[in-house]
Amino acid sequence: MTHTSHNPAADRESPSAKSSGIGAIQGVSVVASVLLPILAAYIVFYSGVGMPDGTINQGQLLKPPVDISQLPFIEGGTAPVQLAEESPKWRYLILSGNECAADCEQLLYTSRQVHIRLGEKATRVERLLVTTAPLGDEFQQMLQRDHPRLRVVQLPEASLLQLQRQSAHEGIADTRVLLVDQQGFAMMAYDNHHSGNQLLKDIKRLLKYSYEK
Repeated sequence: MTHTSHNPAADRESPSAKSSGIGAIQGVSVVASVLLPILAAYIVFYSGVGMPDGTINQGQLLKPPVDISQLPFIEGGTAPVQLAEESPKWRYLILSGNECAADCEQLLYTSRQVHIRLGEKATRVERLLVTTAPLGDEFQQMLQRDHPRLRVVQLPEASLLQLQRQSAHEGIADTRVLLVDQQGFAMMAYDNHHSGNQLLKDIKRLLKYSYEK
């Protein structure tokens, strides 16, 4: 009978291989420990599942969320806006119409104050005023003076009406603010019944549980 020699060293991993394996496991564990709580909190915020009694979103949650990333926005009268190709941000869309009347101006003011109060996190958020026609020169000058970081875009009237229908919620006026996530989904709606503090509470929580990209 032939005997094969047994090499004990072959049964042992090299120290470098073992160290590499442990390091990889530790790396995965660290990443998971960071990602999983954020993911869980994000799901809870969107779905409301697992929230304790009395804990609600300040805005009206849209179910299902509305994809706005492919809408035919125009900026500056002619330039198409492809939000899906822009840097991912949280966005406030102020839906107006062919003009920005008193309700619209109040929402502009409220959303501006929220944006300012975000401090260093304000770069992760932008505001867009959505109209169906270019605004008058005097109004544009006011916007440039009072809302220098605001973007003004246009949508065809049919597209804006469709967006208003898709984001309709009982008790929310047609002139409203939509909160859009980094993937381009409108997921919450506000109007002038909501205070700046309510908008701020929601966006601060979402910024906390989402990545800066």
